[in-house]
Amino acid sequence: MIARIQRFVITVFCWHVVLNCAFGSFLIGMPAILLIPRRFDPERRIPHRVGEFFWGRLVWMLNPFWKLEIEGAERIHQGGPYLVCTNHQSLLDVLVVMALGGDFKWVSGLRFFKIPMLAIYMRLSGYIAADLKNPFSAGSILGECGMWLDRGVSVGMFPEGTRSDDGELGNFKPGAFRVAVEKGLPVLPVAIDGTRDILPRHGWTWLGDSPFKTIRVKILDPVRVEDTATGDHVGLSRACRDRIDEQLSTWRGRAELSEEARGGDEAGAPARRDASA
Repeated sequence: MIARIQRFVITVFCWHVVLNCAFGSFLIGMPAILLIPRRFDPERRIPHRVGEFFWGRLVWMLNPFWKLEIEGAERIHQGGPYLVCTNHQSLLDVLVVMALGGDFKWVSGLRFFKIPMLAIYMRLSGYIAADLKNPFSAGSILGECGMWLDRGVSVGMFPEGTRSDDGELGNFKPGAFRVAVEKGLPVLPVAIDGTRDILPRHGWTWLGDSPFKTIRVKILDPVRVEDTATGDHVGLSRACRDRIDEQLSTWRGRAELSEEARGGDEAGAPARRDASA
């Protein structure tokens, strides 16, 4: 009973922090959008920066239970614009990417553009609505992405299209990478691990016993289409997925395990017998 009460109280506290940070971004960001003429902020960087402060900085500062470890943050500020792609384990992935800094526009599911206040904020900030159930909307989505990239603003997306149920990396939708090929721009892969342990897809509280969780983030080297084997958007999506998958495997110890397995095979049958003994 005590453990249940503790879980409930901590869960309520964590969501209280998130929701209040969201409210703070609306309270400050909305007047900034409405009062600052577009000619002074044509890329709508100010409302994004407001959201970045509340969702990407303050939410982590106020929550003692969540720890964020970021590697390679300098890459997002070098060069660009980029098509930023990341794996998707949880709704918290949005807050994680916001913590990386930089100006970019989100490609987000249409359902989030139906939430009052949030919808207005997202549309006025220039974020891009993606109707995943309508295949005919792909052209307009890529058109909006291309418009922002032409203006020097990066675009962030989750190429899996949905959150992972088990934390494993899903397939990337190659169509989303067409705009990078057409514009001749690099893709910046971002690997995230640990958000599912805090907020799984079909739950509202953390997994396991301890509420103290660590999220690992690594911004990987940019990938260009000319670096791929096929030289097209399909090869680009595969290359980015492989980079992220390799990083997840390294974090989870799979790389070491696979090397040990290969070493055992080279050593012959005795290594396999020892493992099974």
